[in-house]
Amino acid sequence: MFRSYLPSGGVIVLQDLTIDQALLLAQNGDERIREELIENHKAFIIKTSSNICKRYLTWGNDDELSIALVAFNEAIDSYNGEASFYSFAKTVISRRLIDYFRKESKHQTLSLTPLEDNNELCDYDSIKSFEIYKEKQREYDLSDTVGNFVIVLMNYGITLEDLAKASPKHRDTKETLYRVAQELCSHQNLLEYLYKNKQLPLKELELLTGVKRKTLERARKYLIATALIQSNPDLVALKDFTQLA
Repeated sequence: MFRSYLPSGGVIVLQDLTIDQALLLAQNGDERIREELIENHKAFIIKTSSNICKRYLTWGNDDELSIALVAFNEAIDSYNGEASFYSFAKTVISRRLIDYFRKESKHQTLSLTPLEDNNELCDYDSIKSFEIYKEKQREYDLSDTVGNFVIVLMNYGITLEDLAKASPKHRDTKETLYRVAQELCSHQNLLEYLYKNKQLPLKELELLTGVKRKTLERARKYLIATALIQSNPDLVALKDFTQLA
């Protein structure tokens, strides 16, 4: 339901409108109707944009939504009634976001994955740009996660350089330490001890796993880092680095 503000003997009259009537009024310069159209369709804009970007977007945090909002406003101006307005608006939003992906990607090359529900948009350049954009987003996310990890490790007196030196060189050693870290994460009381005291519960881990205390002490930094990654949701992007090859 939309409202048209029309003068009638000096009195503002509210009138119920269909979507097509509201669009026509907006195209003819009714800014109040345009604002209401945009406000009433913000959920539609979020859903459409999130589907295209393959992740949930939020106002104030994602540039893609600002682009989609401008695209929706453009759709209002250029809609001619030949098709469903919502299908038309999705196409305009998709095109503008793909233009954005192209700009962000700087025309690098990656493997291709077709876009869904927009067959006419699935040309080579569009797909390539979208994939490059997604890869950059993954890189940015990973970089932020590593930065957070560095800060977390500081609380335990550990640096990334320490981890590089402490990482096990042999697969069987890595398997043993990975099993110890999993055991630690599976016992809430031991995990709480680690977070509170910034130290490994060595005695308990020795009893649970059968791994000698000296071995656990030598691998202290590696075990702490692995347990933190496995147990902290904010570090989930780093889990692949703790998995066994």
